[in-house]
Amino acid sequence: MDKTIKVLAVDDENYMLKILKACMPSPAFDLTACSDAMTAMSVFKKGAFDILLLDVVMPGIDGFELHSLIRNVNAAVPIVMLTAKIDDVNGTMLKRISSDKNTYYQSKSFTKEELVAKIIDIVNKMKLEREKKSYFEEMEKDIALAGEVQRSMFPNWDTTLDTMRSRFYYRPYMKITGDIYSIMRLSYNMFLCILGDISGHGIQAALCMSAIQYSLARFIRNFPEEAAKPHKVLNHLQDFMTGIVPDRYMTCLVSIIDFNNNTVCYQNAGHPDFVMYSRSMGFIPTNPESKGALPVGLFPTSNYKESENVLIGFPEDAVLFAYTDGLTDIQNVVGRTYNSDPLREFVETFSKDTVTSSSVFRIMDALFKLGFNDVRDDISIAAISRNVQRENCYEFSIKPMISDVDHFAQKISRLTLDKTKDEMLAAKIEILLSEFLNNVVVHGLGNKNSQRPIIAARIEFGKKNILLTFCDKGKKWDMNAYNFDDGASDILNYTRATSGRGLSLIKKITSSVRRSRYADTLNETIFTVEYGNS
Repeated sequence: MDKTIKVLAVDDENYMLKILKACMPSPAFDLTACSDAMTAMSVFKKGAFDILLLDVVMPGIDGFELHSLIRNVNAAVPIVMLTAKIDDVNGTMLKRISSDKNTYYQSKSFTKEELVAKIIDIVNKMKLEREKKSYFEEMEKDIALAGEVQRSMFPNWDTTLDTMRSRFYYRPYMKITGDIYSIMRLSYNMFLCILGDISGHGIQAALCMSAIQYSLARFIRNFPEEAAKPHKVLNHLQDFMTGIVPDRYMTCLVSIIDFNNNTVCYQNAGHPDFVMYSRSMGFIPTNPESKGALPVGLFPTSNYKESENVLIGFPEDAVLFAYTDGLTDIQNVVGRTYNSDPLREFVETFSKDTVTSSSVFRIMDALFKLGFNDVRDDISIAAISRNVQRENCYEFSIKPMISDVDHFAQKISRLTLDKTKDEMLAAKIEILLSEFLNNVVVHGLGNKNSQRPIIAARIEFGKKNILLTFCDKGKKWDMNAYNFDDGASDILNYTRATSGRGLSLIKKITSSVRRSRYADTLNETIFTVEYGNS
């Protein structure tokens, strides 16, 4: 034994307490004796005991009643029920004792060796369980941290590089993932984009994902010309995986997206193919000849050829969707998967007007609302498009910092004044943005001053109103819960909105507010502000 075992013994018979003390002498044991339940309960609350010995039959509060009182305070401490009582033919007493996993039976007709061995065994078992629990709790913390590190290796959920725009939904099966999504800038408006799925789950797949990300970055840095050819990238990945992780393989799409010429050159290595959609042309075939090759690392001798690359052009309004097969593996409560390709089915619905920051999240939300929420694999969905600037429509990315929010509110106020020549309306817009976004930062994003969380904003000046749309990945919060005094009559008296005050002003400024949460991940809030109400 590593330390003294602290024992609390409770029995109304003094001679039994003396026997127990004799069986468990110091320094191996430190036994505290009590002759009634109330005294024992008081002593137990003040001390820290490794094990309790309770007599079953005692006057007043018996052993089982004392057991219940103790369990209200401590659900885990091991308890040995001592009794000379003979059980009935149905084993009622033993059933009652064994109903608690940390409670044990011991007849009073014990030997010293038998009792000591039992107590040591129980205490050591409990110690081992505590150590295992602590180990797994630490492991869970490490895995959660690894998951956050992995998230930082992905592009942000809404990313703009040059004229390229990427929206990305990601949900790991566990806290860590074997999915890969990488966008690497080769030159202005030309990008290497990879979406992949490493076989298996858990720590090995996650480590493989991280190693591949690092390997890709080195490859692009050392061989920039080869990095612009999908088959060359695949051969590099093949060599890397067979040399480092020979027991794993990866399905993937490796693409070179060129927004200078509106072309995509890609090769499919055993992965679900791209889905391309255009508002002007509908669905555009991406791989009519079914070109492609085997997953990377599946066979060590595989060689990826240029002839398997696919080159296609796309219109200005095209969106390139890619996903991992976790999307098609998702099941409902009776174990059925979605009958058709969910991405293709929902893309047209959510992209017929325009692809927004919420589009890929709305696809997942539709599946969840239809009852398909039993996730069986990592899910990644990416939507890549040209960041087309529409007339009178402006898009922004805001860091979740109070200073950035204030700067943004003033910037849009000036833009409103420039567009409408209405000073009153410009002032209202500034109040609206400052008030709402400060609350998003404080209540939704928890005042995170990190560069990774963002708030995506779109401001549209229409013929009759201004439409302001905001998306954030903060926690769910109810605007009405922070709706303070509604008695303010003159909005312009509030020259500067501050965090957590006057959300009622939003109702005075706007003609409508619509707030949605998609896939329990993304909040979308849309305000409508009418012209001519100043």
